[in-house]
Amino acid sequence: MKFSIVIPLYNKALYVRETLESLANQTKLPYEVIIVDDKSTDDSLNEVLEYLDNIPKRFEKVRVEIIRLEENRGVGYARNVGFKKTTGDIVSFLDADDIYEENLLEVTEEIMLHNNIDFLILGIQLFPTYEVYPKLHKIQKELIRHTPELYTFQHPLKTITSHNFYMGVGSNVIIKRTLGSSVKYIEENIFYEGIDYWYRVLRNMLANKNANIGLLMGNYLKVREVQGSASRKKYPKWDDIDIPPVLTRFKNSKDYFDRRLKGVVSLRWIKHALANLSNRSEKVKFIINYKRIFLNQLHYYFLHKF
Repeated sequence: MKFSIVIPLYNKALYVRETLESLANQTKLPYEVIIVDDKSTDDSLNEVLEYLDNIPKRFEKVRVEIIRLEENRGVGYARNVGFKKTTGDIVSFLDADDIYEENLLEVTEEIMLHNNIDFLILGIQLFPTYEVYPKLHKIQKELIRHTPELYTFQHPLKTITSHNFYMGVGSNVIIKRTLGSSVKYIEENIFYEGIDYWYRVLRNMLANKNANIGLLMGNYLKVREVQGSASRKKYPKWDDIDIPPVLTRFKNSKDYFDRRLKGVVSLRWIKHALANLSNRSEKVKFIINYKRIFLNQLHYYFLHKF
């Protein structure tokens, strides 16, 4: 199997070498790495070029393409551009400050071939706190265990739209390329764009075929906790916080799982906003202006107790 890895790059000069090193150290090398520089304003691109100038000899076999965007368009746009350039059998996105465990691609190949997995979700380990998501004990009854690390789902959409599950966080999905080509990331700079993207990919797959979906635990994907990243960003004003695309995309949907996902995203969004707004006054304004969303989604969330 040929693995294509897309790295969107924007101002990650402190971390991108370590990310690339985690690919060079893989026991099974990727077939290609597509790096999309989203008009970085720091030394990110220079760090990449210097690393490639002194590349480990075994990594010379890997096709590396660097795409330099002429203006900053956001991570969704960069991922879409990178995906279009991929030619491998399997595609994953790797953020430029995150790390793959050295045997991830080898393990993934074995899993996808021997278990006929089309869509593999990775458990994530945050670092440096070492928190692991999802919390397996909270969803274990909904999973079918195949090995100590590999699980499949009894009812995929039910589990994936649970508040105990995490998909689209830290680009934690690996997919057969042909199954992801018809869906695009939203291209505005917006919060929770990954949840929106992977949910639509999954729904599209399930509508068109009996897809096999796996969950791989074991800390193969390490997601760096970076101050100032989207999930830790501080906001001076209430209207600096974008509405997650799931809430607008499925605003009028009557579908049970769309509504479950809206409830989950609403609650996470509210908690994020109230934790990261600068002062009490802005928090009050946020609540007042989004009162209808709060009431609609929280009512559904607590009514169904999922």
